[in-house]
Amino acid sequence: INSVDPIFASQYTAVAVTHNFEGSPHIDKQNTGPFWGFSVGDYEDGTGGIMVECSARVVAKVNTKNRMARVDGRYPHWVGPYDSKRDRYSLIYYRT
Repeated sequence: INSVDPIFASQYTAVAVTHNFEGSPHIDKQNTGPFWGFSVGDYEDGTGGIMVECSARVVAKVNTKNRMARVDGRYPHWVGPYDSKRDRYSLIYYRT
């Protein structure tokens, strides 16, 4: 995290570690700003990204596989579909 956002690296307050997380759209009401997410596993490229509702008609697909990505969890978001028979691990760094 320090290599992509050194200021945030000194300010995040928690890390969520998940394995094969599947969740419905939600808002992280206690977050004080955007979070950084990273995922790895043998799930297929182009799947399992973080989906973010930008507006009533626009959903952004954020690729976190093998890369850090910044997402504002104060907007509706969820993990996009992927083959749950494959492994998907993620780290979410956030501030509350």
